[in-house]
Amino acid sequence: MNPVYTVFVYIVWFLATFFMTTLLLMLLLTKNKLYETKKSKLKRKPLVSIVVPAYNEEGSIANTICSLKRVNYPKLEFIIVNDGSKDRTSSIVRKEISDDERFVFIDRKRNKGKAASLNEGIRKARGELIATIDADSEVEPEIINKVLPYFNSEKVGAVTVSVEVNKPKGFLHRIIDLEYVLGLSLFLKVLSIVNCIYVTPGPCSIYKASALRKIKGFDENNITEDFEIAFRLRKAGYRITNCIEAKVCTKVPPTFKQVYVQRRRWYTGTLQTIIKHRDMILNKKYGIFAYFLPLNYSLILLGLALFIYTTYLGFSNILENILYFRYTNFNFLDRLFDWQFDYLAYNDLSLFGILGFLTTIVVMLIGLKIARKSYKEKKWGMLGYPCLYFLYQIFWISAIINVIKGGKIKWK
Repeated sequence: MNPVYTVFVYIVWFLATFFMTTLLLMLLLTKNKLYETKKSKLKRKPLVSIVVPAYNEEGSIANTICSLKRVNYPKLEFIIVNDGSKDRTSSIVRKEISDDERFVFIDRKRNKGKAASLNEGIRKARGELIATIDADSEVEPEIINKVLPYFNSEKVGAVTVSVEVNKPKGFLHRIIDLEYVLGLSLFLKVLSIVNCIYVTPGPCSIYKASALRKIKGFDENNITEDFEIAFRLRKAGYRITNCIEAKVCTKVPPTFKQVYVQRRRWYTGTLQTIIKHRDMILNKKYGIFAYFLPLNYSLILLGLALFIYTTYLGFSNILENILYFRYTNFNFLDRLFDWQFDYLAYNDLSLFGILGFLTTIVVMLIGLKIARKSYKEKKWGMLGYPCLYFLYQIFWISAIINVIKGGKIKWK
């Protein structure tokens, strides 16, 4: 057994077990606080501005506008920014908003990017609160009423909501839907309790207008503006919390190739943001967040290194065996159907992998139960959920290569 590999496995296993166990304990200890009912202490209804950046969204923008019209709140204004779309987005928007004076349409002919579009909408907004919503997302009617009480505290600069996939179709979409239910909804709520939210998801997040203006809006040079802004809000002294009761449904790219392109952008932007805000790492001024960040992403990178190393050793071993057995006329086809389980043939490193897999399954099952989701409804996502580990390796390898090469990725 390679001693370097053995030590490496022990380190990654220990960190992964510590992280998953901590996350599970936090989930169990806070489960009674996740769905607590809050009442707004505000004596009046503040104006809420909803900004929707759009680029080539002819297939979904109409549904997004319809969902906005159904929002049950008396003081709203909607600002849609067309970022130089080359399809029918502009004409569809004009048709859908023609009978509603609450809508403002900025029809820009030149493409400047999502962050620039958001900032243009923010400058136009008159509301005390500003919600940003992707043009392929649909919000529930009570979303503002549910979120409003979370702004009782002056320290709260932003509130995130539960994110789910809109009508998932196909195996990949159901896996991603489960990922959103757990990662972008349930666990963000858990992290909000310990003031450790690290992202304000693009499908829908609500901000204090004063907070956005204090930090000068979104970073127009960052390709994951919803991730980067969370760091600057925290630096400015604001807290980010989560309202798990409020929900937004968003679309997922229809093909694996498009999902790959999206994730490459996300993870490239994540690495760029962490490098930019590296002064927050292990800085006790930022509390648990300063320690959660390096643990989370160190584990991701170590897991990636272990995956690459294991793959290399595995293929090397297979090649050596093939070269060896060809001299003995060994029949691989006969052996293929003569497999038997032998516990003694598995070492402790194999058991670590099995334990890690089982831990993931346990966290998934408990998470779904606490998130009030039906196992039957999510069965296909549950079946494929462990596959995310392998997909993550592909996405992260691509992002790391892109960062090293200095590649540029734009909002498409």
